[in-house]
Amino acid sequence: MAKKPHFSRFSALREAAAGWRRAEPRQAGRLAAVGKFFAAMLVLTLAARGLAGASMPVVTLTGAASGSITQTRTVAGSLSVQGGAPLTLPEGLLVTEVCANAGEEVAAGAVIARFDAAGLAQAIAEAEANVQQLRTTVAQLRDPETADDFALQQAQQQLDRAYAESEATWQAGEEAVAEARDARDSAQNALNALRAATPESADTAQAIAEAEAALAAAEQALQAAEESAEAANKAATSSAQNYEDARNSAAHSFAEAAKDAAKTTASNSAQAGVTAAQLAAAEAALAELRALQQAGGALTAPAAGTLTELNLTPGQQSPRVAGLLADGEVGSTLVFTLDESAAKLATVGTAVTVRQGSAEGQAAITALGAADDDGNVQATAALDGRWKAGAATVELKLNAGQFSQCLPATAVQSDSSGDFVYLIESRSTLLGQQNALVRLPVTVLAQGDGTVAVDAALSGQVVAGADKPLAAGAWVRVAG
Repeated sequence: MAKKPHFSRFSALREAAAGWRRAEPRQAGRLAAVGKFFAAMLVLTLAARGLAGASMPVVTLTGAASGSITQTRTVAGSLSVQGGAPLTLPEGLLVTEVCANAGEEVAAGAVIARFDAAGLAQAIAEAEANVQQLRTTVAQLRDPETADDFALQQAQQQLDRAYAESEATWQAGEEAVAEARDARDSAQNALNALRAATPESADTAQAIAEAEAALAAAEQALQAAEESAEAANKAATSSAQNYEDARNSAAHSFAEAAKDAAKTTASNSAQAGVTAAQLAAAEAALAELRALQQAGGALTAPAAGTLTELNLTPGQQSPRVAGLLADGEVGSTLVFTLDESAAKLATVGTAVTVRQGSAEGQAAITALGAADDDGNVQATAALDGRWKAGAATVELKLNAGQFSQCLPATAVQSDSSGDFVYLIESRSTLLGQQNALVRLPVTVLAQGDGTVAVDAALSGQVVAGADKPLAAGAWVRVAG
């Protein structure tokens, strides 16, 4: 079987060397020295490459990708608890001590404030006097007004007497006229009888003359009786008419007085209602004062809860509403300040995480104020649940936008010349192919949580990290 060519060449070389050694021992020694030199150089080269590789920074690479930039900001905030039932008390009492603070949780029966005992006693005395006065006024106003009918009754009695007297006068006149008429008729009858039955003689003429004279007297008496009766009737009628006019006037006056009395009664009734309401309020105020005195002049919490508001100051007069006490789940308001850069990214509705001690909750911005001279903006958020008034920590995740080239923050370096990244360039050296760092300037568009958006002509991968400091032109080894 024929031998393979490289084995033949090796054998030829070996035989030639053997021939050289046999023919020329000195030449053979030189050849051996040269071989040893190149072998040593090979070993040294390999060792140098090993040592160089061991001392090179080891880098990791990454590529740019599109994505959004999110910035996490943590700021200090202030919580205030909102709402609650009003704590009412009498106005004008001197506050001697305030035993609680706004935003503080209090137990049922806890003392909130104390008031001056002497001033409280004086207020009770004044309230009692006021209540008594209002009670008297209400009683007077509720007593109905009536019109006085005495004058009308008197006028009616006088009219009744006038009517009776007029009737009696008429009756007496009628009787007198009747009697005079009867006397006249009797005289006429006597004269007629004389004239018819007695022949004419001196005696007869005398009797007839006397009868005629009696008749004339009787007719005069009748006329006088009729005239007297008529005059008496006129006088009685006139008197009765005067009394009737007086009665009518008295009746009119009484009717007007009755109307006025009715109006007064109605007005008094309305005023009595108003005064009665004032009386009820005064009695309630008196009851509050007495209850406060029985409590030793101390305002206490009617139930457990949070004092969301307190309007009492030692040395000042008490207002009607001392504060607000919220029990159970109440709303809270969070206020915090954003710097100019954060304010540009925050909007109404931006979610926030709130932490207060061990408590944590979520909320959203409900309002953004106007920027101050430094560009800072005050933000407000509403919270549900049980929170304490005081400090809190606020965390926001702000979206800076969508970008086409995003890199890890570790890939972007900065110095006095600006922002830049490192690229890898493969170069031929005595030790073989090596990786050299190349600096590429970039423009930073936005920075977020571990991510940076840049504007640059990126091609390929950039250095994302290294185990040693880097510099442009340095040799590096790529991890993995």
